[in-house]
Amino acid sequence: MRRAMAEAHADTAEDDPPAERARRPFPAHTGVADVVRVTTVTPHMARLTLGGPALDGFAVDEPGEIVTLLWPAEGQELVLPRGGWRFPPGVADAQHARNYTVRRWNAAAGELDIDFFLHGDEGRAARWANRVRVGDTVGFAGPRVHWVSGPADWTLLVADETGLPALAAIAEELPAGHPAIALVEIDGAAERQIFDTAARLDLRWLDREGAAPGTTSLLFDAVAALELPRGAGRAWGGAEAMAMRDVRRHLQGERGLPAGALSVLGYCKHRTTPEWD
Repeated sequence: MRRAMAEAHADTAEDDPPAERARRPFPAHTGVADVVRVTTVTPHMARLTLGGPALDGFAVDEPGEIVTLLWPAEGQELVLPRGGWRFPPGVADAQHARNYTVRRWNAAAGELDIDFFLHGDEGRAARWANRVRVGDTVGFAGPRVHWVSGPADWTLLVADETGLPALAAIAEELPAGHPAIALVEIDGAAERQIFDTAARLDLRWLDREGAAPGTTSLLFDAVAALELPRGAGRAWGGAEAMAMRDVRRHLQGERGLPAGALSVLGYCKHRTTPEWD
């Protein structure tokens, strides 16, 4: 049975654009990182800063890259993946792995920020995030690209709380003066964040007004109602799977955005979300 709000899905290296897969090995870096800071961003968003010698040589080329965090099977030692995401027989299924966005990489300090949406206590990753303390450790592998910066006349960004860290990272890297619209579904005003961006960003918060994540049409309705700028645009989205399916189909079918201008991912699934294409 699917959980009420599943944790970020465990996608594979196939999410990388073909050029990225050819250029970078996967996983590029693996190791066990130390939790050096835990910061409250909003009531339901915590920022974990990872550090330690295992992050030496870590690099991020594009905003919003994905890093996989790993926890060992109960009572077992953690086994890190080899090249091509290969494990000894039986290990990959026994361990726990979840994907998260690189919110910020500070190369000078050797510190990696990852924002966790705290949406319950079901699942090992969720329980770990709710109880993590400075000095704890976690395995990591990655990062890998799912958004590649490129020329565009405007950018549309769409997310709920699960995709908000990636949306923020992408928004902060947009060129100065670049026209951009960001639609973000949140639980309430306390979940709003401030982005440090030089883009001309029209940021719109969509309040669920007490509804559970993944149970409303807020994101689709907001996208469908948009008057998009003229010219050739690009769109990124990360939220509940069904919502993103509808957004993707609308942007391609009704708005005519080519597939190459879209990067729309299901970051989580509600328990009523069917399998989707």
